[in-house]
Amino acid sequence: MYSTLAHYLNGAPAQPDAVVADIPAKTPGGEATTMRRWVLQEHVWTKLLDEAGFTNMTVDVLPATVGPRTADTLLVSAYHPS
Repeated sequence: MYSTLAHYLNGAPAQPDAVVADIPAKTPGGEATTMRRWVLQEHVWTKLLDEAGFTNMTVDVLPATVGPRTADTLLVSAYHPS
């Protein structure tokens, strides 16, 4: 099980292909940095997990909280029979 952004913090939609994005972030000390994230559409995640041998996949969308930099969250669950 894991969670990830359902769309970009600026409101842009998730990617239709498996591409990485550098997301603006801050260090614990408050310095600006970037974080590599995969902001992918639900069907892309399930396709990638299926190709890796996972089964029983579910994807739930958790709505964003109120605030200036919020996004819906995808909660992804899958089983690997190994």
